Amino acid sequence: MLITFSGLDGAGKSTLTDWLKETLERQGRRVAVFHMNDHVGAYAYVRTLRNWLFGGPPRGFAAPGESEAPSAPANATQGAYPGLRERMWRLRVAIVWNKPLRRLLYTLDLLVFWGYRLYLEKGKRQILIMDRYFYDTLVDVSDGRNWFWIRVLHRITPTPEVPVFLDIGPEESFSRKGEYSVPYLRKRWDAYKTVFPWVRSGVTLANGDLNEAKAVLQRVVMERLGTR
Repeated sequence: MLITFSGLDGAGKSTLTDWLKETLERQGRRVAVFHMNDHVGAYAYVRTLRNWLFGGPPRGFAAPGESEAPSAPANATQGAYPGLRERMWRLRVAIVWNKPLRRLLYTLDLLVFWGYRLYLEKGKRQILIMDRYFYDTLVDVSDGRNWFWIRVLHRITPTPEVPVFLDIGPEESFSRKGEYSVPYLRKRWDAYKTVFPWVRSGVTLANGDLNEAKAVLQRVVMERLGTR
């Protein structure tokens, strides 16, 4: 079984992922948890290599859409190594946040993901829970206007048994995390509102009441586990 969580930052994806993993394991089920940005596809692998080589972004530097917020105002770098580090960072951002390129890489990422699924779900008999999923990637690469290629990519994306969209608005996301501007979050929220209705058997949770969200999620997961 594949269970996925999508939504804006601060929607509660990690909280519910951890809770659901513990709940299922208490029932004797084997569970694996992956985070889309850390474990699956080109973005995850480039990010891992970047952190291994440089340990993170130059101080004060962050690209639009990056999950890391700058830790200090931008300042002039000193010496040859900081200069190289910043140039390498900007090159990486130019590649990874190129939306047409990420659309091309999407299919390759799906093939890698199928390998993970076969190994975990078929080989190790584990339930796979994803903190973020390809639906979040579709939001990343959308421009809010031309949806043709986004629809094509959606059609080739495997539908989870339990695809969950945690629906909090941009203002609430900003109040919980404060990492991105409300206008930027609103664009993402609008894209989620376009993409997620395409998902068959999608579950939308308004995560204002955590206990209520847990109760609904547990009921849905148990129902769909029982039909397999």
